[in-house]
Amino acid sequence: MGSEPIIVNSRRQLFIDDMLVDYTSRVALKVNPPLKTGPVLRADSPWEGHRVGAYGTVMEDNNLYKMWYDAVDRDAKIYHCYAISKDGIRWEKPSLGLVDYYGSRNNNILPLPPCGTVFLDPTAPPNQRYKYVTCGHGGAGGFMDDNGIRVWWSEDGVRWEPNRDYALPLNADSQNQAFWDERIGKYVAYLRAWNPLRCVARVEVENLFNPWPYKPRDDVAYGKGNPSRWPAPTTELPIVFKYDDSDPENSDHYNPCVVKYPYAKDVYYMFPSAYLHFPEPPAGKRHNDGLLDIQIATSRDGIKWNRLTRDTYVRLGRKDELDSGAMYMFVGLIRDRSVLWMYYAGYDYTHGTDDLETMRYTGAVFRVVQRLDGFTSFDAGYEGGELLTKPLVFTGSRLLLNVDTSATGEVKVEVQDEDGKPFPKFDLKSCDPIYANDCSKVVTWNHVSDVSSLTGKPLKLKFAMRNAKLYAFQFV
Repeated sequence: MGSEPIIVNSRRQLFIDDMLVDYTSRVALKVNPPLKTGPVLRADSPWEGHRVGAYGTVMEDNNLYKMWYDAVDRDAKIYHCYAISKDGIRWEKPSLGLVDYYGSRNNNILPLPPCGTVFLDPTAPPNQRYKYVTCGHGGAGGFMDDNGIRVWWSEDGVRWEPNRDYALPLNADSQNQAFWDERIGKYVAYLRAWNPLRCVARVEVENLFNPWPYKPRDDVAYGKGNPSRWPAPTTELPIVFKYDDSDPENSDHYNPCVVKYPYAKDVYYMFPSAYLHFPEPPAGKRHNDGLLDIQIATSRDGIKWNRLTRDTYVRLGRKDELDSGAMYMFVGLIRDRSVLWMYYAGYDYTHGTDDLETMRYTGAVFRVVQRLDGFTSFDAGYEGGELLTKPLVFTGSRLLLNVDTSATGEVKVEVQDEDGKPFPKFDLKSCDPIYANDCSKVVTWNHVSDVSSLTGKPLKLKFAMRNAKLYAFQFV
Protein backbone atom coordinates (compact mmCIF):
# COMPACT_ATOMS: atom_id res chain seq x y z
CA MET A 1 0.00 0.00 0.00
CA GLY A 2 1.60 3.27 -1.11
CA SER A 3 1.60 6.53 0.78
CA GLU A 4 -1.18 9.06 0.36
CA PRO A 5 -0.69 11.39 -2.61
CA ILE A 6 0.64 14.89 -1.93
CA ILE A 7 -2.04 17.45 -2.71
CA VAL A 8 -0.29 20.17 -4.71
CA ASN A 9 -3.33 21.58 -6.54
CA SER A 10 -2.10 24.72 -8.35
CA ARG A 11 0.50 25.75 -5.77
CA ARG A 12 4.10 26.33 -6.81
CA GLN A 13 6.34 23.45 -5.67
CA LEU A 14 10.00 24.16 -4.87
CA PHE A 15 12.77 21.59 -4.65
CA ILE A 16 14.25 22.58 -1.29
CA ASP A 17 14.57 19.00 0.07
CA ASP A 18 13.48 15.48 -0.87
CA MET A 19 9.86 15.79 0.33
CA LEU A 20 8.48 15.60 -3.21
CA VAL A 21 11.00 13.05 -4.45
CA ASP A 22 10.53 9.30 -4.73
CA TYR A 23 13.65 8.41 -6.74
CA THR A 24 16.71 10.03 -8.30
CA SER A 25 19.50 8.76 -10.51
CA ARG A 26 22.58 10.92 -11.17
CA VAL A 27 20.67 13.96 -9.97
CA ALA A 28 21.63 15.91 -6.84
CA LEU A 29 20.18 18.76 -4.81
CA LYS A 30 22.44 21.81 -5.05
CA VAL A 31 22.74 25.19 -3.33
CA ASN A 32 22.93 28.06 -5.82
CA PRO A 33 24.89 31.09 -4.58
CA PRO A 34 23.45 34.48 -5.57
CA LEU A 35 25.10 37.09 -7.75
CA LYS A 36 26.91 39.78 -5.78
CA THR A 37 26.24 43.24 -7.20
CA GLY A 38 28.33 45.29 -4.80
CA PRO A 39 27.65 47.89 -2.10
CA VAL A 40 24.50 50.03 -2.21
CA LEU A 41 24.79 51.93 1.09
CA ARG A 42 27.94 53.17 2.83
CA ALA A 43 28.79 54.91 6.08
CA ASP A 44 29.03 58.65 5.40
CA SER A 45 27.31 60.43 8.32
CA PRO A 46 28.64 61.29 11.79
CA TRP A 47 26.26 58.80 13.46
CA GLU A 48 27.80 56.20 11.13
CA GLY A 49 31.29 57.38 12.06
CA HIS A 50 32.50 53.88 12.91
CA ARG A 51 30.35 51.65 10.70
CA VAL A 52 26.96 50.76 9.20
CA GLY A 53 25.27 47.49 10.13
CA ALA A 54 25.52 44.73 11.12
CA TYR A 55 21.75 44.13 11.38
CA GLY A 56 18.88 45.34 9.25
CA THR A 57 15.61 44.78 7.39
CA VAL A 58 14.63 45.50 3.80
CA MET A 59 11.15 45.40 2.25
CA GLU A 60 8.95 46.92 -0.43
CA ASP A 61 5.78 48.70 0.68
CA ASN A 62 3.51 50.92 -1.41
CA ASN A 63 5.95 50.91 -4.33
CA LEU A 64 8.82 52.13 -2.18
CA TYR A 65 11.84 50.16 -1.02
CA LYS A 66 12.58 50.67 2.67
CA MET A 67 15.61 49.78 4.74
CA TRP A 68 16.10 49.82 8.51
CA TYR A 69 19.71 49.38 9.58
CA ASP A 70 22.03 49.81 12.55
CA ALA A 71 24.84 52.36 12.66
CA VAL A 72 27.65 52.89 15.17
CA ASP A 73 29.27 56.28 15.75
CA ARG A 74 32.80 57.10 16.97
CA ASP A 75 31.66 56.93 20.59
CA ALA A 76 30.35 53.37 20.21
CA LYS A 77 26.71 54.50 20.42
CA ILE A 78 24.43 52.32 18.30
CA TYR A 79 21.51 53.82 16.37
CA HIS A 80 18.76 52.38 14.23
CA CYS A 81 18.44 54.27 10.95
CA TYR A 82 16.11 54.46 7.95
CA ALA A 83 16.73 54.67 4.20
CA ILE A 84 14.48 54.59 1.13
CA SER A 85 14.94 53.79 -2.54
CA LYS A 86 12.92 53.76 -5.76
CA ASP A 87 15.04 51.11 -7.47
CA GLY A 88 16.68 49.09 -4.64
CA ILE A 89 20.13 50.22 -5.78
CA ARG A 90 20.38 53.95 -5.03
CA TRP A 91 19.39 54.61 -1.42
CA GLU A 92 18.50 57.94 0.19
CA LYS A 93 18.92 58.71 3.90
CA PRO A 94 16.03 61.09 4.55
CA SER A 95 16.15 63.77 7.22
CA LEU A 96 13.51 62.59 9.70
CA GLY A 97 13.86 65.19 12.45
CA LEU A 98 13.04 62.63 15.15
CA VAL A 99 16.23 62.18 17.19
CA ASP A 100 18.69 64.76 18.45
CA TYR A 101 22.28 63.96 17.50
CA TYR A 102 24.69 66.41 19.12
CA GLY A 103 22.29 69.33 18.80
CA SER A 104 20.82 68.53 15.38
CA ARG A 105 17.77 66.57 14.23
CA ASN A 106 18.87 66.65 10.59
CA ASN A 107 19.46 62.89 10.39
CA ASN A 108 17.83 59.59 9.49
CA ILE A 109 17.97 58.16 13.03
CA LEU A 110 14.84 56.49 14.38
CA PRO A 111 13.76 56.61 18.04
CA LEU A 112 14.35 52.86 18.33
CA PRO A 113 16.81 50.65 20.14
CA PRO A 114 19.10 48.93 17.62
CA CYS A 115 19.60 45.24 16.81
CA GLY A 116 16.04 44.46 15.74
CA THR A 117 13.84 43.45 12.83
CA VAL A 118 10.88 45.20 11.20
CA PHE A 119 7.94 43.29 9.73
CA LEU A 120 4.50 44.08 8.34
CA ASP A 121 1.70 42.59 10.44
CA PRO A 122 -1.30 41.65 8.24
CA THR A 123 -3.51 41.12 11.31
CA ALA A 124 -2.87 44.50 12.96
CA PRO A 125 -4.94 47.70 12.83
CA PRO A 126 -3.55 50.38 10.50
CA ASN A 127 -1.75 52.28 13.25
CA GLN A 128 0.17 49.13 14.22
CA ARG A 129 0.80 47.55 10.81
CA TYR A 130 4.59 47.84 11.23
CA LYS A 131 6.13 45.88 14.10
CA TYR A 132 9.71 45.98 15.40
CA VAL A 133 11.24 43.23 17.55
CA THR A 134 14.48 44.03 19.32
CA CYS A 135 16.65 43.00 22.22
CA GLY A 136 17.10 46.71 22.95
CA HIS A 137 20.73 46.69 24.05
CA GLY A 138 22.78 49.80 23.53
CA GLY A 139 19.65 51.75 22.71
CA ALA A 140 21.24 55.14 22.01
CA GLY A 141 18.36 56.13 19.77
CA GLY A 142 15.49 54.63 21.77
CA PHE A 143 13.44 55.32 24.85
CA MET A 144 14.42 52.21 26.81
CA ASP A 145 17.24 52.02 29.30
CA ASP A 146 16.74 48.33 29.99
CA ASN A 147 17.30 45.17 28.00
CA GLY A 148 15.20 42.24 26.87
CA ILE A 149 13.12 41.27 23.85
CA ARG A 150 10.56 44.01 23.24
CA VAL A 151 7.99 44.89 20.56
CA TRP A 152 7.34 48.33 19.07
CA TRP A 153 4.65 49.38 16.57
CA SER A 154 4.19 52.01 13.87
CA GLU A 155 1.78 53.13 11.18
CA ASP A 156 4.43 54.20 8.67
CA GLY A 157 7.67 52.52 9.78
CA VAL A 158 9.11 55.87 10.89
CA ARG A 159 7.18 57.04 13.94
CA TRP A 160 7.23 54.32 16.57
CA GLU A 161 5.57 53.56 19.90
CA PRO A 162 6.99 51.09 22.41
CA ASN A 163 5.27 48.36 24.37
CA ARG A 164 6.55 49.28 27.82
CA ASP A 165 4.67 46.58 29.70
CA TYR A 166 6.72 43.48 29.10
CA ALA A 167 10.11 42.29 27.92
CA LEU A 168 11.40 38.77 27.72
CA PRO A 169 14.56 38.85 29.89
CA LEU A 170 16.97 37.31 27.44
CA ASN A 171 20.56 38.22 26.60
CA ALA A 172 20.02 38.03 22.86
CA ASP A 173 22.41 40.56 21.41
CA SER A 174 22.23 39.55 17.77
CA GLN A 175 19.38 40.31 15.39
CA ASN A 176 16.12 38.87 16.71
CA GLN A 177 13.00 38.71 14.61
CA ALA A 178 9.34 37.80 14.48
CA PHE A 179 6.60 37.62 11.84
CA TRP A 180 3.00 36.54 11.44
CA ASP A 181 2.91 32.97 10.12
CA GLU A 182 -0.44 32.44 8.43
CA ARG A 183 0.26 28.71 8.15
CA ILE A 184 -0.28 28.29 11.91
CA GLY A 185 -2.17 31.51 12.65
CA LYS A 186 0.39 32.73 15.19
CA TYR A 187 3.39 34.99 15.51
CA VAL A 188 6.72 33.20 15.32
CA ALA A 189 9.88 34.61 16.89
CA TYR A 190 13.45 33.49 16.22
CA LEU A 191 15.79 34.51 19.03
CA ARG A 192 19.44 34.20 20.00
CA ALA A 193 20.07 31.33 22.41
CA TRP A 194 23.13 29.57 23.83
CA ASN A 195 23.68 25.80 24.01
CA PRO A 196 26.45 26.39 25.02
CA LEU A 197 27.55 28.41 21.96
CA ARG A 198 25.34 30.58 19.74
CA CYS A 199 22.25 28.91 18.33
CA VAL A 200 18.67 29.79 17.36
CA ALA A 201 15.51 29.40 19.43
CA ARG A 202 11.95 29.59 18.11
CA VAL A 203 8.76 30.42 19.98
CA GLU A 204 5.13 30.72 18.88
CA VAL A 205 2.93 33.39 20.46
CA GLU A 206 -0.60 34.65 19.90
CA ASN A 207 -0.16 38.11 21.44
CA LEU A 208 3.01 40.06 20.71
CA PHE A 209 2.32 42.62 23.43
CA ASN A 210 2.25 40.17 26.32
CA PRO A 211 3.45 37.10 24.57
CA TRP A 212 6.06 35.15 26.35
CA PRO A 213 5.31 31.87 28.11
CA TYR A 214 8.90 32.01 29.34
CA LYS A 215 8.91 33.91 32.65
CA PRO A 216 11.91 35.03 34.71
CA ARG A 217 12.60 33.57 38.12
CA ASP A 218 10.48 35.21 40.81
CA ASP A 219 13.48 35.76 43.05
CA VAL A 220 15.47 37.79 40.53
CA ALA A 221 14.58 41.33 39.54
CA TYR A 222 15.04 42.17 35.91
CA GLY A 223 14.86 45.20 33.69
CA LYS A 224 18.03 47.12 34.53
CA GLY A 225 21.75 46.71 34.36
CA ASN A 226 24.16 44.49 32.51
CA PRO A 227 22.41 42.12 30.06
CA SER A 228 24.80 39.33 31.05
CA ARG A 229 23.09 39.30 34.45
CA TRP A 230 19.62 38.71 33.13
CA PRO A 231 18.11 35.54 34.54
CA ALA A 232 17.54 32.56 32.32
CA PRO A 233 13.85 31.77 31.74
CA THR A 234 12.55 28.89 33.82
CA THR A 235 11.11 27.30 30.70
CA GLU A 236 13.87 26.41 28.27
CA LEU A 237 13.61 28.15 24.93
CA PRO A 238 13.14 25.53 22.17
CA ILE A 239 16.31 25.29 20.07
CA VAL A 240 15.60 24.70 16.37
CA PHE A 241 19.00 25.41 14.76
CA LYS A 242 22.53 24.90 16.03
CA TYR A 243 26.00 23.68 15.15
CA ASP A 244 26.71 19.95 15.21
CA ASP A 245 29.55 17.48 14.79
CA SER A 246 29.72 18.11 11.04
CA ASP A 247 30.67 21.75 11.59
CA PRO A 248 34.23 22.93 12.19
CA GLU A 249 35.27 22.79 15.80
CA ASN A 250 34.62 26.02 17.70
CA SER A 251 32.05 27.38 15.27
CA ASP A 252 28.47 28.54 15.81
CA HIS A 253 25.83 30.71 14.14
CA TYR A 254 24.84 34.35 14.42
CA ASN A 255 21.50 35.96 13.53
CA PRO A 256 19.13 33.48 11.87
CA CYS A 257 17.54 35.77 9.21
CA VAL A 258 14.48 33.57 8.57
CA VAL A 259 12.29 34.33 5.55
CA LYS A 260 8.93 32.67 4.96
CA TYR A 261 8.95 32.42 1.18
CA PRO A 262 5.89 34.29 -0.12
CA TYR A 263 5.72 32.67 -3.57
CA ALA A 264 5.17 29.03 -2.55
CA LYS A 265 3.33 27.23 0.21
CA ASP A 266 5.17 26.01 3.30
CA VAL A 267 8.68 27.08 2.31
CA TYR A 268 11.03 28.74 4.79
CA TYR A 269 14.64 29.84 4.34
CA MET A 270 17.24 30.68 6.95
CA PHE A 271 20.41 32.64 6.18
CA PRO A 272 22.55 32.44 9.35
CA SER A 273 26.05 33.83 9.63
CA ALA A 274 28.43 30.95 10.25
CA TYR A 275 31.03 32.13 12.76
CA LEU A 276 34.40 30.36 12.84
CA HIS A 277 36.10 31.37 16.09
CA PHE A 278 39.82 31.92 16.07
CA PRO A 279 41.90 30.31 18.86
CA GLU A 280 42.05 32.20 22.15
CA PRO A 281 44.61 35.05 21.88
CA PRO A 282 47.39 35.74 24.37
CA ALA A 283 46.47 37.35 27.67
CA GLY A 284 45.51 40.99 27.35
CA LYS A 285 44.36 40.65 23.75
CA ARG A 286 40.75 40.85 22.65
CA HIS A 287 38.80 37.60 22.54
CA ASN A 288 35.78 36.62 20.45
CA ASP A 289 37.39 36.97 17.05
CA GLY A 290 36.82 35.09 13.81
CA LEU A 291 35.40 35.03 10.29
CA LEU A 292 31.71 35.03 9.35
CA ASP A 293 30.05 34.15 6.05
CA ILE A 294 26.42 33.39 5.15
CA GLN A 295 24.94 29.91 4.91
CA ILE A 296 21.47 28.65 3.98
CA ALA A 297 18.98 26.17 5.44
CA THR A 298 15.49 25.17 4.31
CA SER A 299 12.35 24.07 6.10
CA ARG A 300 8.73 23.15 5.47
CA ASP A 301 7.46 24.28 8.88
CA GLY A 302 10.08 26.66 10.29
CA ILE A 303 10.97 24.12 12.99
CA LYS A 304 12.87 21.28 11.33
CA TRP A 305 15.72 22.71 9.29
CA ASN A 306 17.64 21.03 6.49
CA ARG A 307 21.18 22.32 6.03
CA LEU A 308 21.47 20.62 2.65
CA THR A 309 25.05 20.34 1.40
CA ARG A 310 26.28 23.01 3.85
CA ASP A 311 27.83 24.86 0.94
CA THR A 312 28.36 28.54 1.67
CA TYR A 313 25.54 30.68 0.29
CA VAL A 314 27.35 34.06 0.22
CA ARG A 315 31.11 33.70 0.34
CA LEU A 316 33.56 36.20 1.81
CA GLY A 317 35.11 38.65 -0.62
CA ARG A 318 38.77 38.71 -1.59
CA LYS A 319 41.18 40.21 0.91
CA ASP A 320 41.04 43.61 -0.82
CA GLU A 321 37.22 43.77 -0.87
CA LEU A 322 34.86 45.40 1.64
CA ASP A 323 33.22 42.12 2.67
CA SER A 324 36.36 40.02 3.16
CA GLY A 325 36.09 39.53 6.95
CA ALA A 326 32.49 39.24 8.11
CA MET A 327 28.97 39.39 6.70
CA TYR A 328 25.43 39.38 8.11
CA MET A 329 22.30 38.94 5.99
CA PHE A 330 19.49 41.48 6.43
CA VAL A 331 15.97 40.14 6.92
CA GLY A 332 13.75 40.59 3.89
CA LEU A 333 13.22 39.59 0.29
CA ILE A 334 12.36 41.87 -2.64
CA ARG A 335 11.01 40.56 -5.93
CA ASP A 336 11.67 42.28 -9.24
CA ARG A 337 9.82 40.23 -11.86
CA SER A 338 11.71 36.93 -12.11
CA VAL A 339 14.59 37.82 -9.77
CA LEU A 340 14.92 38.28 -6.01
CA TRP A 341 17.05 40.79 -4.13
CA MET A 342 18.53 40.41 -0.68
CA TYR A 343 20.94 42.61 1.25
CA TYR A 344 23.74 42.01 3.73
CA ALA A 345 26.22 44.00 5.78
CA GLY A 346 29.85 43.27 4.98
CA TYR A 347 33.16 44.21 6.60
CA ASP A 348 36.80 43.94 5.63
CA TYR A 349 37.81 43.03 9.19
CA THR A 350 37.00 40.04 11.36
CA HIS A 351 34.54 39.94 14.25
CA GLY A 352 36.95 40.92 16.99
CA THR A 353 39.31 43.32 15.23
CA ASP A 354 37.11 46.40 14.85
CA ASP A 355 38.76 49.38 16.52
CA LEU A 356 36.78 52.50 17.40
CA GLU A 357 39.95 54.54 17.78
CA THR A 358 41.26 53.99 14.29
CA MET A 359 38.45 52.63 12.07
CA ARG A 360 36.21 55.27 10.53
CA TYR A 361 33.17 54.87 8.27
CA THR A 362 33.67 51.15 7.79
CA GLY A 363 31.44 48.47 6.34
CA ALA A 364 28.73 48.69 3.72
CA VAL A 365 25.35 47.23 2.82
CA PHE A 366 25.55 45.00 -0.25
CA ARG A 367 22.90 43.65 -2.63
CA VAL A 368 22.74 40.11 -4.00
CA VAL A 369 20.50 38.84 -6.80
CA GLN A 370 18.89 35.39 -7.02
CA ARG A 371 16.51 33.98 -9.60
CA LEU A 372 12.92 33.34 -8.53
CA ASP A 373 12.84 30.02 -6.59
CA GLY A 374 16.54 29.75 -7.32
CA PHE A 375 18.12 29.12 -3.90
CA THR A 376 18.31 25.36 -4.53
CA SER A 377 17.76 23.02 -7.48
CA PHE A 378 18.05 19.43 -8.55
CA ASP A 379 20.89 19.26 -11.05
CA ALA A 380 21.87 16.71 -13.65
CA GLY A 381 25.29 16.62 -15.31
CA TYR A 382 26.20 16.13 -18.93
CA GLU A 383 25.78 12.36 -18.68
CA GLY A 384 22.11 12.84 -17.78
CA GLY A 385 19.91 11.76 -14.89
CA GLU A 386 16.36 11.22 -13.72
CA LEU A 387 14.06 12.41 -10.94
CA LEU A 388 10.73 10.78 -10.12
CA THR A 389 8.27 12.48 -7.79
CA LYS A 390 6.03 10.90 -5.22
CA PRO A 391 2.34 10.61 -6.16
CA LEU A 392 0.75 14.04 -6.58
CA VAL A 393 -2.76 15.39 -7.11
CA PHE A 394 -3.10 18.68 -8.99
CA THR A 395 -5.62 21.10 -10.39
CA GLY A 396 -5.09 23.05 -13.59
CA SER A 397 -4.54 22.57 -17.29
CA ARG A 398 -0.81 23.21 -17.86
CA LEU A 399 2.49 22.24 -16.26
CA LEU A 400 5.09 24.98 -15.83
CA LEU A 401 8.76 24.47 -14.94
CA ASN A 402 11.35 26.79 -13.46
CA VAL A 403 14.28 25.31 -15.34
CA ASP A 404 17.68 26.11 -16.82
CA THR A 405 19.17 23.94 -19.57
CA SER A 406 21.58 26.54 -20.93
CA ALA A 407 22.61 25.66 -24.52
CA THR A 408 23.52 21.98 -24.38
CA GLY A 409 21.09 20.76 -21.73
CA GLU A 410 17.66 19.23 -22.07
CA VAL A 411 14.64 18.29 -19.96
CA LYS A 412 11.72 16.02 -20.78
CA VAL A 413 8.75 15.19 -18.57
CA GLU A 414 6.72 12.00 -18.39
CA VAL A 415 3.44 11.77 -16.46
CA GLN A 416 2.89 8.36 -14.84
CA ASP A 417 0.12 6.74 -12.84
CA GLU A 418 0.75 5.56 -9.28
CA ASP A 419 2.12 2.24 -10.59
CA GLY A 420 4.70 3.95 -12.78
CA LYS A 421 2.89 3.41 -16.09
CA PRO A 422 2.95 6.44 -18.42
CA PHE A 423 -0.40 8.00 -19.20
CA PRO A 424 -1.15 7.82 -22.94
CA LYS A 425 0.15 10.85 -24.85
CA PHE A 426 2.22 11.97 -21.83
CA ASP A 427 5.24 9.65 -22.09
CA LEU A 428 8.86 10.71 -22.58
CA LYS A 429 8.84 10.02 -26.31
CA SER A 430 5.89 12.35 -26.78
CA CYS A 431 7.37 15.17 -24.69
CA ASP A 432 8.83 18.03 -26.70
CA PRO A 433 12.40 18.60 -25.47
CA ILE A 434 12.85 21.67 -23.32
CA TYR A 435 15.80 23.91 -24.15
CA ALA A 436 15.31 26.98 -22.02
CA ASN A 437 16.33 29.17 -19.11
CA ASP A 438 12.83 30.13 -17.99
CA CYS A 439 11.02 30.58 -14.67
CA SER A 440 7.66 29.56 -16.21
CA LYS A 441 8.36 27.22 -19.13
CA VAL A 442 5.25 25.42 -20.38
CA VAL A 443 5.68 21.67 -20.93
CA THR A 444 4.17 20.22 -24.13
CA TRP A 445 3.65 16.74 -25.52
CA ASN A 446 3.51 16.70 -29.33
CA HIS A 447 3.03 20.48 -29.06
CA VAL A 448 -0.01 20.16 -26.79
CA SER A 449 0.14 21.55 -23.25
CA ASP A 450 -3.33 20.62 -21.96
CA VAL A 451 -3.15 18.22 -18.98
CA SER A 452 -6.63 18.95 -17.63
CA SER A 453 -7.73 15.35 -18.34
CA LEU A 454 -5.42 14.26 -15.50
CA THR A 455 -6.77 16.74 -12.94
CA GLY A 456 -7.60 15.07 -9.62
CA LYS A 457 -5.84 11.80 -10.50
CA PRO A 458 -2.85 10.59 -8.45
CA LEU A 459 0.20 10.81 -10.72
CA LYS A 460 3.96 10.97 -10.72
CA LEU A 461 6.22 13.26 -12.71
CA LYS A 462 9.37 11.80 -14.21
CA PHE A 463 11.99 14.34 -15.22
CA ALA A 464 14.68 13.15 -17.65
CA MET A 465 17.45 15.76 -17.47
CA ARG A 466 20.84 16.45 -19.03
CA ASN A 467 23.10 19.36 -18.07
CA ALA A 468 20.11 21.04 -16.47
CA LYS A 469 18.87 22.64 -13.27
CA LEU A 470 15.30 22.10 -12.07
CA TYR A 471 14.12 24.60 -9.46
CA ALA A 472 10.35 24.23 -9.24
CA PHE A 473 7.15 23.18 -11.01
CA GLN A 474 3.55 24.31 -10.93
CA PHE A 475 0.25 23.28 -12.46
CA VAL A 476 -1.89 26.24 -13.53
